[in-house]
Amino acid sequence: MIYEAMNFSSPFLLIYIFIPMKSKFKYSAYLLAIGTILILGISVFIFIEDISKRSGFVLPFVHISPFVFAWIFIFFGESRTKTITVIVKDDQITIRRFAGAGIARTYAINDISGFKISVLISKGKEYEYLYLMNGNRKIAKLSEFYHSNYKELKRCFVANGIKNIGFESFSTRQEFRDIFSR
Repeated sequence: MIYEAMNFSSPFLLIYIFIPMKSKFKYSAYLLAIGTILILGISVFIFIEDISKRSGFVLPFVHISPFVFAWIFIFFGESRTKTITVIVKDDQITIRRFAGAGIARTYAINDISGFKISVLISKGKEYEYLYLMNGNRKIAKLSEFYHSNYKELKRCFVANGIKNIGFESFSTRQEFRDIFSR
């Protein structure tokens, strides 16, 4: 399993306290953005084509519904909750959703109650997820799948006093709840 204990004896751990850190995306995050745009474009094209060929509205919605569901899942699920930009600077954490294009929300590091770890198995590989918590609420979800500097961010959080408050088993049901939560 990927879940690892932090080594506090490293002399390099303290450097994160003084240097601002920003999350970086892997190519998979950019492919997600391109896929979201393509699915939206295909959906609009199919809808317009069906409307122009038929007089009723029922059949176009039947044809387009799988695309709409996929777009909602990718846009609100993956793009909003997982492809987020995180900046750690001056005792604050700034989070921007939608690959950094969303509204910035800034939290004082002291307001972060800790982080939980989860592991998702996809295509035969394990990917670790880190949930930044504010009380019982997840305010950010970082992952090894989308963030190329995931481990450095995790070390930065620990160096800034954010504690690991446990492991949370991955749940598909919870993932769907997260899509529609704030």
